[in-house]
Formats: sequence, C-alpha cells, structure tokens
Amino acid sequence: MEFYQFLCVLFCLSGQLLLNLPFSIAQLCRPVQSDALLQFNDSLNAETDTDSNCDPKMTTWKNGLDCCSWDGVTCDNVTGNIIDLDLSYSCLQGTLHSNSSLFALRHLQSLNLAFNNFSSSPILPELSVFAELRHLNFSHSDFSGLVPIEISFLSKLVLLDLSYNYKTSGNFEVLKIENTAFKILVQNLTELMELNLDFMDMSAVSLSSFMNLSSSLTFFSASDCTLKGELPPNIFSLPNLLDLNLEYNDLTVSFPKSNWSKSLESLTLSYISISSKIPDSIGEFKNLKTLDLSNCTLTGSIPSWLVNLTKLTTLDLSRNELTGHIPSFVVKLEQLMDVDLSFNNFTGVLDLGVFSTLKNLLALRLTVELNLMYNSMNHTFPKLETLGLPSCNLTEFPPFLNSLKMLRELYLSKNKIGGQIPRWFWDVGKGTLQYLDISSNLIEGGIQQFPWKELIVYFWATNNRFSGEIPSSICKVSSLISLGLARNNLSGSIPQCLGNLANLSILDLSANKFEGTFPRSLDSCASLAFLNVSHNRINDTFPKWLLEAPSLRVIALQFNEFHGQIDPPTVPFHPSMLSYFSISNNNLRGQWPEEYFLHWLNLRTVDLSNNRFEGPLPIPPPTTRFYFSANNKIGGKVSPLICNTTKLRALDLSNNSLMGTLPECLMSFSKNLSVLNLRMNMIHGVIPRKFAEDNNLRTIDLSWNRFEGTLPRFLLHCENLEVLDLGNNRMKDMFPDWLGTLPKLQVLVLRSNMFHGFVSSPREARPFSELRIFDLSNNNLSGPLPISYIMKLTAMMYQDKRQGKPQYMGDGNYQDSVMVTMKGLEIRLVKILTVFTSIDLSSNHFGGELPVYIGNLKSLKGLKFSHNNLKGYIPLSIGNLTELEWLDLSSNKFIGSIPQDLADLTSLAFLNLSENQLSGPIPRGRQFNTFKSDSFAMNPRLCGFPLSKTCTNNPREIPLVTILRENDTGHGGWFEWRAILMGYGCGTVGGVSLGYVVLGSRKFEWLAGLLERKGANMGKKWRRNARRSYQR
Repeated sequence: MEFYQFLCVLFCLSGQLLLNLPFSIAQLCRPVQSDALLQFNDSLNAETDTDSNCDPKMTTWKNGLDCCSWDGVTCDNVTGNIIDLDLSYSCLQGTLHSNSSLFALRHLQSLNLAFNNFSSSPILPELSVFAELRHLNFSHSDFSGLVPIEISFLSKLVLLDLSYNYKTSGNFEVLKIENTAFKILVQNLTELMELNLDFMDMSAVSLSSFMNLSSSLTFFSASDCTLKGELPPNIFSLPNLLDLNLEYNDLTVSFPKSNWSKSLESLTLSYISISSKIPDSIGEFKNLKTLDLSNCTLTGSIPSWLVNLTKLTTLDLSRNELTGHIPSFVVKLEQLMDVDLSFNNFTGVLDLGVFSTLKNLLALRLTVELNLMYNSMNHTFPKLETLGLPSCNLTEFPPFLNSLKMLRELYLSKNKIGGQIPRWFWDVGKGTLQYLDISSNLIEGGIQQFPWKELIVYFWATNNRFSGEIPSSICKVSSLISLGLARNNLSGSIPQCLGNLANLSILDLSANKFEGTFPRSLDSCASLAFLNVSHNRINDTFPKWLLEAPSLRVIALQFNEFHGQIDPPTVPFHPSMLSYFSISNNNLRGQWPEEYFLHWLNLRTVDLSNNRFEGPLPIPPPTTRFYFSANNKIGGKVSPLICNTTKLRALDLSNNSLMGTLPECLMSFSKNLSVLNLRMNMIHGVIPRKFAEDNNLRTIDLSWNRFEGTLPRFLLHCENLEVLDLGNNRMKDMFPDWLGTLPKLQVLVLRSNMFHGFVSSPREARPFSELRIFDLSNNNLSGPLPISYIMKLTAMMYQDKRQGKPQYMGDGNYQDSVMVTMKGLEIRLVKILTVFTSIDLSSNHFGGELPVYIGNLKSLKGLKFSHNNLKGYIPLSIGNLTELEWLDLSSNKFIGSIPQDLADLTSLAFLNLSENQLSGPIPRGRQFNTFKSDSFAMNPRLCGFPLSKTCTNNPREIPLVTILRENDTGHGGWFEWRAILMGYGCGTVGGVSLGYVVLGSRKFEWLAGLLERKGANMGKKWRRNARRSYQR
C-alpha cells in the first residue's frame, strides 16, 4: 500500500513539474499566424547587397518550424500568439498593401520595421487593428504620404517613432502629419512616453496642440520638422520629460520663469530663434546633462549660473553671437565630456591649458585667440578624441598636437597657418586619426606622403596654396571616404589610382589646374556620391559612364574642356540617384540625349549652359528645380511639356535660337517658379496672359525677342517681382503705369519697343518706390517729362554708406543681369549691385524742363535724357548728385550756362551735353578738365577748354598741374573692380567703368589688357602736357 501511495505522489509531482515548464512539447505558434508571417515574407524582398549592416532575420523563417523560434518573432508563453515582431535592419524592400497578411497578427504589442525600404508606401489606417500595440517603430523606412488619423486609435502606445521617412524616388516628399491628425494623436495617446517625429513635415501643425502632450512623456523629438511659430512654454513643465529635441525649426522660444520640469536631462534647441541672452531660467535644470543651444542667435556673455549645472556632460553654445571672455568657471563642470564654444565673438586670449582639468574631456571646439603654451602642454588631454580650433588665428601647427594619443578628429580650418606642413605633423594621431580638416589656411608646397593607410576617412584641405601633383600615397588610404582638395594650385593629371579607393564617397578637386584626361578608373568607386572637378583644364571627351553610375548624386564638371557629343545611354539603363548635374562652360555639341532625363528621377539641378548643344529643347524630369540651358544653339519651339516640371524654380533658356510662340501654360505651370529668362531668342507672338495668382515670380527677362501686343495685366499677380526686362521687342502699348503698384519691383526695362503716348500722372501715392533701374529709352513716348514718377523714386533718394562685401540682386542659385547704356556704350551687367541706380529716358519725344527736384535722387549713378525735346536751364540742384558717374543730356534744347557745381562731381566720368543751345564758359576744375570737346560739341555759344573757341573776359584759369594733383588724390570706387574703363587720364576716381560688369574667364582678358594699356598711355600723355603747361 505504501508503495502505491509513493507512486501516486511521484506522479502528481511530475505532472506539476511539467506544468511549470516554460515551454510545451507541442508547437505554441498558431498556424494562422505562422502562415501570415510567411505570406508577409513572400510579399517583400531582402536586398542584402545594399547595406553591409543588414540582418535579414526572415532567412530563418521555414515552413513547418515553430514560428516562435524565428528571428525577430516573440510569442506569448501561454497563448502562443505573436506579440512582438522586430524586423529592423532586415533590408526589406517592397510595398506595404492594405491587404497585407501582417494585419492578421492582431495580438501584436510591439512592431518594429525600422531601417528598411518600403518604397514610399503610405502608413496605412489598417494599423488600428493592433489594439494592444504599445511600441510602434517605423523610422528610416521610406514611408511617405500622410499619417492617418487611425494611428491615434492605438491608445495603449507607449513608444511611437515615425522619424526620417521620405520618398526617395521621384518627387522628394517627407512623411507628413496634418494638424487634425496630430491634435487627435496627442489627445488620445495619454500613456505615450517616447515620441520621435524627426524630419517629418509638420508645417500644418498648430503649436497650440503641444499644450495637450501627454504628461507621461519622457522623450520628445521633432527636429527639422518645418514647425513655425512660438513654442508654448508648457512643454518645459512636463513633469516626467527627460529629453527634449526641437532643433532645426522656425521656432521662437519664450522660456518660463518658473515651474520647470525638474527631471529634464537633455535640452537640444539648436538652429531655432532665441535672440536674447542665455535665459537664466535654464539654470533651474539641475539634472541637465546635455545643453545644446547652438546657432540660436544668442547674445551677451556666458552666465555665471552655468557653474551650478554640475551634471553637464555636453555643452554646445557654438555659432551664436556671444561676447566677452570664455569664463574660467566652465572648467569647474567636472563631468564635461563634450564642449563646443566655436564660432562666437569671444575676446581676449584663452589659456588652452585650463581645460586640462577636465579629466573626462573627449571633445573640445573653440574659436578664440589662444595661448597654447607650447612647451608645457604635453599629455594634458589624455582622453581627448576631438579637437576643433577653427578661426583661432593660428599661424602654425601647435606642437602639442603630437601628444594627443587618442585623437580621432582634428579641425584647424579658417586659420592663418602658413608655410609647408612640418614633417612631424604627419605623425599626429597615427593609428587613431579619422577626420582631418586643414582647409582655408595659407599652407604651401606639395602634399607629402600620407602616413595613414587604414583609419583616415575624411581629409579636407580645400582653399590653401598646395601645389604640385596629388601623391600616389593617397590612393593607399583604403578607408578614405571624403577627399577635398579644391581651390588650390594643384596640377598634373588626376591620378588613375584614385579608383582604388573603394569606399570613396566624396571627391572635390575643383578650382585647381588639373589637365589631361578624366580617369575612367573612378568607375570602380562604387560608393562615389559627390564628384566635383569643375574649374580645371581637363581635356577629354565626355565621360558617359558617369551618367550611368548608380550611386552618384552630384556631378559637377563645369568650366573644363570636355568636348564632343554625348552618346545615348547603354541599354538597360537603370534609374539614377543623381540630383545635381552641371556641365556648363565646356565645348560639348550635338543633341542632348533625353533618355537620361527619363531615368534621372531625383534630379533637382541641371546646367547645360555655355556649350554648343543644338536640336530641340530637352525637357528635364518633373523633379527639376533649377534648369539652365543658356548660350547654346537650341532651336525650335518651347514645348508645352516644360509645364510638367511643376517644381521648377528657375528656368534660363537665354541666348539660344528658340522660335515660335510660347505655350500658354508657361506663366502659370509652377507656383514655385521664381526666375524666367528667355532673353536673346527669336520668340514671337504675345506674352502668355495667364499668371497664377499666388505665383512666386521674382525675375522675368524676355528681352531681345520679337514679342508683340500689349503688356498682360496679369503681371499684377506677381507681387514678388523684382526684375522685369522686356527690352528690344516689338511691343506696342501705352506706358504701363499700373506696374507701379508692384511692391518689390527694382528693375524695369522697356527700352526699344513701341510704347507710345503720354505718361499719365501716377495713381498711387508711392509708385515704383523700390525702383533702382528705370529704362524707357528708344520708344515713342511723348508729352511732358514724367516728373511725377521721377520725384517718387524713393529708392534712389538715399545713399547706401554701408561698407563690406558687395551685394548683388538674386540669390545663391541665380543672379540677375541687365543691359544698360553707360558712357554711350551698351554694356551687360552680369551681376546687378544692389546699390546700382540709373534712369534712361533717352530717344523719346518728352518735352518740358528738367525739374529742380532731380537733385533729390542722391544715390543716382547714371542719368540719360538725350534725344528728347527738353528745354530750359540745367538745374543747379544736379550738383547734389554726388554719386553720379555719367550724365547724358545731349540732343535737347537746353539753354543757359553749365552749372559750376557739375565740375565738383568727383565721380562724374562721362558727360555729354552736345547738341543743345548752351552758352557761356565751360566750368573748369576736377572732372571737367578730363572731358573732350565732343562732350560739348554743337553748342555754338559755348566757349573755353576743351573747345577751340576761347571766351572773352574769362576768369583766371586754374593751372593744369593743380588739377592733376587734385585728381591724383583719388576717390575709391564703391564696388569691387575687375577692369576699369576710364573716362579720364591719370586720376583714380571711381567713375564709369566696366567694373560694373563681372568679367568672366579668358573671354574678356583681351579687353582688360587693352584698357590697361590705353589707360597707361593716356596717363603719360596728360603728364607730358601738364609739364609743358607748367614750364610756360
């Protein structure tokens, strides 16, 4: 009996033990869910060749095996339901459809599809079936479109990460969330602790929605999300918030004075507007470990309360306008590991050694005058991995660098380091260095043999004075990813061995003196994404293989000597990632193969200008933003297909052989279009009448064509218009006074058309208030001189006394140009200085007198009223135009004497008063002694120098030697000169010149030389005459 009792007890214990086991012998995975996973796997591809970091988990999924044992799959121990699916970094590629078997896994609590490629699939509303979902991570997975409202139904979510999703093919689009969807999301997801929306389009989101963010939030990041407006201060009071990142948004921030979240450990607000001193209230964050306020336009000095943030490990105040000394108390923050105070306005001399007390310091970046204590700084930064000393006025390489045994990154750009690189410097960071930037210095000599063979990945030495050839030792640095040697004096050929750099992604050799052929070996650089060899002397046929390279995003070959035709692509031709393509200023010919445009689905900028391309106009891909094909031989009509490029911002087809009429859609096809330049073609007909009401047109140049008819009133929709040039056409209309209502118009050129009739009085109180160039010359306008307009040109009334770098009209992508008549010559200003002002009403039938108020236009550089019917006296007030550089009143009926004040205009370099009825002596002194007789010809009653007719009772003449001495004192020009066309002899007065024209390359070298020689000869002649006059 006892034996049987023992067996019963043993049996019960065994059963209980089996129940307590964490697994069952039977399969836990439900067949329905296993089949769903396999179907999901079949609907996608695993592109393992595209990324070395791939972990294709789905390769372990086999039918018949327990799916709970598959990689990335976690099941509930009791029910067998799949509750966690982690397929991150699996290199999945394909489209997620609404009928996907994935949505059969309704018990999921965690879904991670991060770092895959779902081919611009939308985030589907079917996600709402996952009612138990607590973690959802779709980051870096190429989702696009709108975030559905249904995602807010996942009320149990604790983590939501939708960051860095965008469409990678076709039109670039980032994942977007509308205001309503975001508002409902933050209201419903009350348990949310982590929310990451980085790089989403949140431009439609009202910041007031931030008031409803979950109080459970510990992490919130919305960097680079196109957020706009004032940030609600309550976000800094969320009780559990640990990490807040709102960088790269158009936000203004007003910090609360109290009630800060005591838990905050990381605050990143870089590249947003604070525009004040560093707020004292930040000192309340006693637990703060990371503070990043870089590029926030901060002013004032670093506050003393910073020393109370004793837990800080990262401090970034770079790229602000902070002043004063860098305080020594910074080094009392003993936990600091990363300090960036670079690119501010700090003063004084900083002893770099004070930072040696920070024993945990890994990264240090400063911009300030340094005392480097060269002899006593050995081994003071034992852990330092990153050192940045840009713009520190260094004149030599600091010797202490050789003691930094852990150095990985070294940035010494924008200093004054001169001479050759010392031999010891090539041993800095030997065995550890990965990033080296010595750009924008004065370093000379050759680039010596590289000691690095494996580690260095980034070498940037642009904008120096390096000479000689690229050493072959660079080709042995197999780890090199980025190589920048632009803007030096390097010569020879580009080494073929660069093709050995299998990891090379960025290569910039622009603005050197490289010649010879282009190395085909670069085709072996499978990772090459950025290639710039522009502004060299490379002489080769076009490297067609570049156009078929799958990884290239930027190709810049402009300003070289590439020649010949470009052949069509090889079949099959796969879609390219190319976004920037420039081959301008070469000698390429033939017809552009449009097949390339059909496959460049990411193209943003294409520049074919200044070649010899012919045939019909190539139509760029719909994604194109900037299309330049000026100065070619392209003919035929402008195809209506150009209107499919709805993203276009600038279109320059000037100086070609285009003909026919313009498509009606051209003025309205793109609300983004800012520049339309069709100058110097043979286009005829009327200007299209339809303009989009909310257009963004800034420049319209249709000059030198054969346009007819009247000016379209729809131009009134162009409220951003700054330049309107319709010169040299066949337009027949009255003066368009209604253009005076355009608030930003600065250049109006209607010259050489058939505008006619009286110029009526302005209807607006301040018409053309911003106008700086006003050209109505060579028309049939009549009636009184339009004084009422001239007197309201307020932009010409104020002199710009600001010094510094010249400013030009346009932007970084396109700069405006215009044809003007200066010194009797038609000259194209290829860049328009913002201080340039001129009025040209010549060759019309205007009558009346020149008003005394003309003297109010004090910034005027040029005034031309010639070939009209003006009469009366030349007003004395014209002597107030102290900036005036040319004056042409010829072929009118002016009477009386020439005002003496004109002789005091020291900038006046060209004067034409011929063919009038002026009388009396010609004024003497300064500029008037440089003008020739033709400036005063055909005024029978004028007398005195330089005319042969002498004056009776002429006052005592000023000796020429005195005049020359006065002129020799000089007056600096108001712009940067390239070449000077002088209207006088030896003076250095900044008068009328081709300095207004930025002369380009070799094309104008002959002119510059001619002017230089002519100026020198004229100077000798004047000095000879002066000496003879003095000797008499």
